[in-house]
Amino acid sequence: MTTVHNLTPSPLRTVTLQSCTGLFAQVMWTPKSSADCLDYVLDFSTLLAGTGDTLTAIRSAVVTTAPGGQYDLKVMWSAVAGTLVVAFLASGQPNTAQKVLFEITTQQGRVYSVMAVLQITALTVATAPPSDFPADTLTNGKVLIAGIEALPSGYSSNGRVVMATEDAAPVGTPSFESVTAGTYSGDGSGLNVTSGGKAQTIGQWIAALSSGGTQGVGVKSINVMQGAVTAGQPSTVTLTATLTDGTTTAPAIFEAPAGAVGATGPQGAPGAKGDTGATGATGADGKDGANGTTGADGVGIASVAVTQGAVTAGQPSTVTLTATMTNGATAPGVSFSAPAGAAGSDADVTATNIETALGYTPANGANYFPLAIDNTKDSSGNYNLPAVVATNSGFDNSGGLFTLGYADDPVIQIGMYKGYFGENSVIIRSMTSQPVGIIISNQDGSGTSVSAHRLPTGDGATQSSCITVDGRLGGATGAYYFTNQDNSGGNYWKIQANTQDTSDGWPDDLQIFAAVNGNASWQTTPAVSFSAKTNQATLAAEPLVLAYNAYTFATLPTSPVAWQRVVVTDKAIGSGAQGVMAMWNPNTKAWTGLGGETLV
Repeated sequence: MTTVHNLTPSPLRTVTLQSCTGLFAQVMWTPKSSADCLDYVLDFSTLLAGTGDTLTAIRSAVVTTAPGGQYDLKVMWSAVAGTLVVAFLASGQPNTAQKVLFEITTQQGRVYSVMAVLQITALTVATAPPSDFPADTLTNGKVLIAGIEALPSGYSSNGRVVMATEDAAPVGTPSFESVTAGTYSGDGSGLNVTSGGKAQTIGQWIAALSSGGTQGVGVKSINVMQGAVTAGQPSTVTLTATLTDGTTTAPAIFEAPAGAVGATGPQGAPGAKGDTGATGATGADGKDGANGTTGADGVGIASVAVTQGAVTAGQPSTVTLTATMTNGATAPGVSFSAPAGAAGSDADVTATNIETALGYTPANGANYFPLAIDNTKDSSGNYNLPAVVATNSGFDNSGGLFTLGYADDPVIQIGMYKGYFGENSVIIRSMTSQPVGIIISNQDGSGTSVSAHRLPTGDGATQSSCITVDGRLGGATGAYYFTNQDNSGGNYWKIQANTQDTSDGWPDDLQIFAAVNGNASWQTTPAVSFSAKTNQATLAAEPLVLAYNAYTFATLPTSPVAWQRVVVTDKAIGSGAQGVMAMWNPNTKAWTGLGGETLV
């Protein structure tokens, strides 16, 4: 089977859409480079099998991933060829995955949407689509109307252009044996038509149809009208051209052969329910039976009264039954002697005796934590909350109150510890070789984690992905303190930062302070202050110059990138002693004294 450009679709770049699991929303094509111009095919034969349906048109073929650049993947043309949808693709950015969305319609009204994915390899550089793309070459003498089969991009859009298709045209495509087409170009004005063995241009054909027509007048539109269509019979098709000068050509009449027999339609719905049948004839009445003789009225018991005589412990009592009849008469009373009851027991029937008799020992509620806790206050204003109690109050940092884990694998032990300095601690200890940690998280999973960790030196440490100090409740200021409470002087270090909004948009400086004799005697000037805006550090006092910062003049660094101030051991200022503080002077591009003095 061939299609436009007399092209036979390649089976190597054909994807058959399977119907056994439904139409996949996305299929993969064989990769191509940016410089390749290749045909790619979607095969609907399996999908339409057994329906009698055929493809009729491509409603749209759009590259959904194209950002609008020179080297975007481009659909040069797309067409329906039997059960195949063929697209001719060019260009594309290298090393990208491109997606082409097709919307396909069928004769029976089905609409399919298929997303095809095409990988553009890096085998060639980005290449623009070809500018010398050949004109379509039609293959035979079959003629159809645009709109029944999709035309390539750039061709006439009036919907009435006559073009050629192949022998196996879709059902319902008219064909005109009296006109044989050859080739056509973008707007239809170069359509070559052969009639009666004579090749004519479109202008000559129009002139032949229109009396007094002018050679070279263009076609503005072509109107196609088809007469009544009867199943199995040929029909008449009339072509009338409207020219660019406003005139209308004489009609050209062709006979369209009878179309192929259509597929058998689906079974119709069941017919409506028929009318109800006539009512049957009424049967003859039966004869009445003779009335029986009325029997005598019976007498029954309407009620029974029960009375009991005096009851004495250990003695029988008398019970009397007296019946009242339905005729109002009272029958003679019937008396019975009820035996004396059994002697009672002097056993103490208590809950304890019952539990002992049943072999049941109730659980001690004090040993269990309740599932629901009452946290209301009592009349004295106290909370009566349940407590988890250890068996002893010793300094036991290894004993646990309870464990958490799986049925056969305890993981974590939780206990209490009263420390050497009086602190009361809760211990969470791992019962395996893995460290133990705590995760504090929001419902969405954001939060932090802290876990025990052992350094290679054997020292203990705290491991955490991130520790954030949020000082919003204290004026947006957060700080870390370092202290040793065993030191009676109470010496402190503090790293402090303020993150509240400032006038210039930068946060305040990050500062390091020290204090002695308690938390109330902080330095008023930080030892070091780091500016967020300038990314520079300010020292409260000029730092000491260390030995490794001392140079001779010959060994001074050639660039001041890493040094602004150094000690020069073999230079002096004026008649002063050697060994002076020098700085890099950006004005003179030389090392000088701090005041710009020349070093001698």
